[in-house]
Amino acid sequence: MYFYELHEADDELAIGMTLAHDEAFAPSEFLAMVETARSRVMETFTEETLIEAIAAELEREHDFAASLDSRLVAAVGISSEEGETRLLTHEGAGAHAADEGEEEDPDLAIAEALLSGREPIGLRTAVVDLEKNESLDS
Repeated sequence: MYFYELHEADDELAIGMTLAHDEAFAPSEFLAMVETARSRVMETFTEETLIEAIAAELEREHDFAASLDSRLVAAVGISSEEGETRLLTHEGAGAHAADEGEEEDPDLAIAEALLSGREPIGLRTAVVDLEKNESLDS
């Protein structure tokens, strides 16, 4: 099995998707396939993002297998703390801990959305005042 990646940067939101195939393709050959798929779907795609549309076209035309959210069977949140590794559930706009009553971490939800190729809902911004360390100027 060989793995290929697509990356899309749109409005400062970078998303990526992994594709798998039984055959090895030269990078230039894969690029040509992607460019052809992009040309075919650019004006008419119905998927949420261009990258998903290109992945779907590569599946149809070249038998790639894309890592789409709809195919996610299980997700596990790994922790270095004993007993904290847990099964995550996948529900539309964001994944969260399967344990009922557990508070959802908004930063984790944003990261999971980005990693799975979905646009996160409600990005947060932190503003921090930094002081210059005068001792480093000498």
